[in-house]
Amino acid sequence: MASNITLKKEEIMARFGGMGFHNTESGLYRKMSDRQFHQVVGKIYRDLHPGFSRMGGGYPTWTKEEMDDFAEYCKQMQCVTDATIYLTGHCVRYHSHEEMLAYAKNVADKLEYLIREKGISNIEIYCMSNELSLDDWGDLNFEMETFKKYHTYLYNEFRSRALPVKLLATDASPRERWETIEWAIANGMVPLSGVFGGHHYVNDFEPEDLDFYKIFKRHCSDVVNMLKPYERRFILGEFGLAQAFKQGKPNINGVKMDVCDAFYNGKEAYSALQMCEMALAAMNAGVYTMAMWTFTDLPNPEGLNYRLNKWGLTRWDGEDYSPRDWLYAYGLLVKYLKKNGKPFTVDTDDYLLRCGGVMNDNGTFSAAIVNRHDTQTDITVKLDGFKAHQAARVYVYDSANVPRNVFGDLQEPSAIVAEANGALNLTVPANSVVMVTTDYVERTPSAVLNVRHQDGMLSWDAVEDSEHVYYRVYRGETPDFVPDITNQIASTIDTKLPADQAGYYQVKSVDCYGNC
Repeated sequence: MASNITLKKEEIMARFGGMGFHNTESGLYRKMSDRQFHQVVGKIYRDLHPGFSRMGGGYPTWTKEEMDDFAEYCKQMQCVTDATIYLTGHCVRYHSHEEMLAYAKNVADKLEYLIREKGISNIEIYCMSNELSLDDWGDLNFEMETFKKYHTYLYNEFRSRALPVKLLATDASPRERWETIEWAIANGMVPLSGVFGGHHYVNDFEPEDLDFYKIFKRHCSDVVNMLKPYERRFILGEFGLAQAFKQGKPNINGVKMDVCDAFYNGKEAYSALQMCEMALAAMNAGVYTMAMWTFTDLPNPEGLNYRLNKWGLTRWDGEDYSPRDWLYAYGLLVKYLKKNGKPFTVDTDDYLLRCGGVMNDNGTFSAAIVNRHDTQTDITVKLDGFKAHQAARVYVYDSANVPRNVFGDLQEPSAIVAEANGALNLTVPANSVVMVTTDYVERTPSAVLNVRHQDGMLSWDAVEDSEHVYYRVYRGETPDFVPDITNQIASTIDTKLPADQAGYYQVKSVDCYGNC
């Protein structure tokens, strides 16, 4: 007997802000090799097309050179995908009115430079403190009046310049500190704050815990409902799974590491289920947008036996830039549960199924399902109040058989399912994440022209196609070889590639629908 999921065209919120990442690597853009950026970081980011990005910025000490590097990075990443950018700074302690006024003017100068001179117009949100830190982490949890003071100076300065940036309160972490939002509401910070937000990391629930979804959804609902009377949205500025040091593991293989515990305890593939259900719980609770910590690892510090921020969807360990398993699960949610979609109300008669989805303005829809059953499961997805305008593509992440790709290309659809009697009928693997979507167009991408191989470099003409995302490069032994995964040598957003082997090369465009 099939389990049932019903997608109702009764929006949880008017618009969803999309899913995305904290981009810690923006300040290290110049340290990336061409291969890392063009074939991994930039290529995967553009393919996923995140709707939201949280980034460090707006620092009082930010130099013009650092801001110019930041702007260049954003133009190749966040501006290409039209991701809403939330900047968070780190402030020092000021005391006098003159110091506070100078601080606010300094921050406004920097944001104005980025937005109005450098054209990074998608910077829309700012908070002066990461996780309410000042002198030390979380200090302002106990000094909310100080936080409000900084906030007020920034608000007045932004408003005097008509700077189109909303201030966020309170950026508190973990969930237990979200009570600072109550303080902000009760103490007059709603008029100053265009949006509210907090962070949470799942340190108290193992990836196998089947009750986590409902508990986290309830916590998110509580703060969303608290803000509704004031017409303010809540965002999840950072979210992630357990930190190794909070699990009593300060060292891994003799190296001190700031790392997601699941990446080093054999649960990376399975933990993607909890990561995805965390995102779905937040969306179904009415959270406007969210950022996974983090998109890319930080590089290993030189001369130190320490590894900082090894949390990325892609690694940065020497020249190992390979994607982690979460790409093929959470990456599907980022790509298809799009910014500006209208979230469905979802009902299910099966406690072990978690589902969330969006309807897009063009009539297409996407729905993600996390299957927590230990066995293959039949699911009937009922469409309440709308119809599928075409058969749905089905993408599968099986935690027991992760669809890894050495180039970080997302998995191909495993099935095409047509609507029958107002429903889609699926059979999904145990412990899996499944994306069902009609958000695609069957098309042949534009041909790549003028492919040439000379002096160890392969190059080609850029594709002039608004749907183009990246290129796949293939090498064969004969002129008429058939390109496929067995002879693929790269995926890249560049129009050139080092290629020192003799042979025959083909280059194909991949579009935003995954067509190649």
